[in-house]
Amino acid sequence: MPLADRSTPVPPPTMTSRRGALRVLGVGVGGWAAAMLAATPATADVDDVTPLTALGAGLGLDGAAADSTVLIPRTLTATCAGIGPARPAFRPGFVAVRWCGPAAPADDGPGDRPASASEPSSDGAGPAIRLRRADGGFGAWSPLRVGCPVERDDLPPAARAVHALLAAVRTAPGGGTPTAGYELRMPAGATGVVSTALNTTSGPGLRVRVPTVTVQEVLAAVAGLAQVLDAVGGAPGRADPGRRVHRPRVAPLAAGLTGVSPAPTQPAPTTAALPTTAALPTTAALPTPGTAPSASPAAAPPSALGLRYLPRAAWGADESLRLDHEAGRPWPMTFHPGQAITVHHTVTANDDPDPAGTVRAIYRFHTVDHGWADIGYHFLIDEEGTLYEGRWSGDDTVPAHRPDGQVVTGAHVGGYNAGNLGVALLGDLRTRPPSPAARRSLVLVLLALTGAHRLNPVGTVDYVNPTSGARRRVPAISGHRDWMATECPGGAAYSTLAGVRLDVARSSL
Repeated sequence: MPLADRSTPVPPPTMTSRRGALRVLGVGVGGWAAAMLAATPATADVDDVTPLTALGAGLGLDGAAADSTVLIPRTLTATCAGIGPARPAFRPGFVAVRWCGPAAPADDGPGDRPASASEPSSDGAGPAIRLRRADGGFGAWSPLRVGCPVERDDLPPAARAVHALLAAVRTAPGGGTPTAGYELRMPAGATGVVSTALNTTSGPGLRVRVPTVTVQEVLAAVAGLAQVLDAVGGAPGRADPGRRVHRPRVAPLAAGLTGVSPAPTQPAPTTAALPTTAALPTTAALPTPGTAPSASPAAAPPSALGLRYLPRAAWGADESLRLDHEAGRPWPMTFHPGQAITVHHTVTANDDPDPAGTVRAIYRFHTVDHGWADIGYHFLIDEEGTLYEGRWSGDDTVPAHRPDGQVVTGAHVGGYNAGNLGVALLGDLRTRPPSPAARRSLVLVLLALTGAHRLNPVGTVDYVNPTSGARRRVPAISGHRDWMATECPGGAAYSTLAGVRLDVARSSL
């Protein structure tokens, strides 16, 4: 992450909050955002189109949103130097591994199959893990591979020889019993091997108060940033002046989804700002190990779309990790105009029983094991279509942006992060395509983001990193593999991107 923000800060117009920006822009009951989110993407496998009147009520713009209190399990960790064997005092769900020296084999290549405990490492050269059963026996060696090679822009040259992997190890080989421990096998010449077992479900619970925010409200606010950008003069330097800029008009943006014509935009009633997310001091021990709730459903009510939105507090982000521990102060954030959107997969378990716990594991892996400021992605989407707020951008309810519409710098495509929005689909999508619910949420998120940043969903962009000058011509909605040598976002997911782009384009014309 760059140490200094080299973009030019642009103050927002006469508004005091992003919530206020939503009201000023007229994104209220009956507005274009309500129509947009009530409709169904053209090729999604769903049929529940919600009437505008019902959706408008769900936006909650007639007063301050209610708080909810959720019980989040603290993440348990146990670190082991060397290859083990390691037997933590708790049942691990994930193992993060760091080492110096030879790299892992090429990540999830097109011919690779998902690793499993019954699939031994074929070449013996790459890192591998075997899991310990409760009876003390071990299963077969299973290769460890870099699934999504996320990285910061400002990685020092010396750090490029440091490698990190996150492996899901919730069940031991044979019978699906919980893992009792593990042992590593590393490439010849590997040094400084450190592994950390993670348990994101069984720790003592921390009661956290979060505002109740719906998917509609969040995406409407994101899409509404287009008018904020227009009001402050756009985003200078974002686009090549010789290239056509996609500037969809507000009314057709709603009508294009399924022929739903939006009602005329009406001024939204005055509302109070959403309360600031805050942690309550009360900590309670969770009753039964392994059965702790991740985030209470009350914290993320299903929207009129049947989808949920979990802000950082609701999925359990430990904000104390967002520190430069060497300097003893928060990491500096940087913001730049949005130029492109990149889709990833996390190469974590499919049919995940606890996706919020998986997000907490990824967050801890990115912040501590990678040594970054925060989780690398701006948004995450699970198989049920739940949308998770990723990288922190401010103490309010609009994710990934500050009030003038500029994008917080993430860490998901090394060398090309500034102004590049990262959306990660939870799961291993090498051979399994995104679920209909996940695909639907992806289309809605991309619709809001392309509308906010005036991107042509089926076009290309000439990306220029504003801090390093690195350039790349990529699709405006790209897959991680469009930027670098990786199979991410998985072959099955990548093959669906053309249809996803068309859905977004049909919805925004």
